[in-house]
Amino acid sequence: MQLNIGMIGMGVISKYYVDALTTRLTNPVLTAVCDLNESRLQPFREKGISSYLDYQELLKRDDIHAVVINVPNDKHFEICKQALLAGKHVCCEKPMTLKLDEARQLVELSRAAKLTMFTAFHRRYNVHFEKALQRLTSLEDVSFVTASYLEKIEEHAGDDQWYMQPERCGGGCVADNGPNVYDTLAFFLGHMKVKSVDITRDERGIDMEARVELVTEDGIPVTVDLDWAYPNGEQKDVRIVFKNGYEIYIDMLEGFQEFKSSLFHEYEAILLDFVAKMEAGNCHGEDGYDAVRLVHETYEAEALRV
Repeated sequence: MQLNIGMIGMGVISKYYVDALTTRLTNPVLTAVCDLNESRLQPFREKGISSYLDYQELLKRDDIHAVVINVPNDKHFEICKQALLAGKHVCCEKPMTLKLDEARQLVELSRAAKLTMFTAFHRRYNVHFEKALQRLTSLEDVSFVTASYLEKIEEHAGDDQWYMQPERCGGGCVADNGPNVYDTLAFFLGHMKVKSVDITRDERGIDMEARVELVTEDGIPVTVDLDWAYPNGEQKDVRIVFKNGYEIYIDMLEGFQEFKSSLFHEYEAILLDFVAKMEAGNCHGEDGYDAVRLVHETYEAEALRV
């Protein structure tokens, strides 16, 4: 069966979805796109792909089975909700929502409708991460884990200036990069809780750097470093250190010389997993909710320090 996908929001991340859907995969098929910016739609119209300025019009189409939602973070909840109510499976960019209660509502709606609510955490599909996890046979002897997600946000945001508006992004580096790091770690460590946090804010009050201390249910300490003002390109890594001194180091950008080039294979894997989750019928936003929970706990821990 051909799976038709509509894409809502054609900002900087959309090109990775579009590349996978139009050059790498034969199914699913990019059937329609939507954006408030007319100029972003013109290339798709030229290729005969239906284009909309109003996402509600796209959702009315019975021949679209699923949607990819790639809009500013503050719009995730409402558009995900409307897509589920319209009977569409949903793949949403992280974070699933800005508020924990909104994430909970989407999980409940997805379960009630028996539709997939999938969050696009691309780093869990990184080729180096996947290979490294094959060497991790047990967590029993893990001493501690660290993860770094360091970048200069202006380079990554491109034309999507909403990243620098906390009311739209949900915050700064914790709200934007936190979900990806938290999901990457939870993918192999399981449930974590925030123990403490040290956040550095700029003159606008935006969190630009953060060190977050967490702990797993098995008592493994985890340290996460986030930076939105990293001066040396970018660094995305995970270090797993064992009690005997052995360690597994994962540089997710190793070998990817061009800026953001690792995202091409990661987003192809996102779409393949999205399809698999739709077929299995057992994904209702639980992972997305958990990442929102950890972001919420991080900001809450900062507030408690004051």
